[in-house]
Amino acid sequence: MANVEMRNFKSTTEEVEYLLEKYPDTKNNDFYLQWVWLKDIEKVDLPEMPWRKFEQLAGKMGSIRRARQKVQSMGKHLPSDKKIFERRKRWRNIRLQEKKLKIVS
Repeated sequence: MANVEMRNFKSTTEEVEYLLEKYPDTKNNDFYLQWVWLKDIEKVDLPEMPWRKFEQLAGKMGSIRRARQKVQSMGKHLPSDKKIFERRKRWRNIRLQEKKLKIVS
């Protein structure tokens, strides 16, 4: 894994963007993205993470996924796997349609 100790990230989004750029497979898999984040950013000794540390970081896992969504919604670091790209695009369109229906009703 990369040495990111010299990097001063201001936000979770910056951390995620760095990882998406450095590890292209993280664009397609949130679990892998979270794993790399734990290893690279939090310096957790995986797979032997103590339960207390896991509990402390559990809430952050959702933030990692949402940060990836935010970065990709801006058109950066899009999934390289065509199936995943199409699936996410389809879900995004469904969510947009749901929003439109809520506004109308």
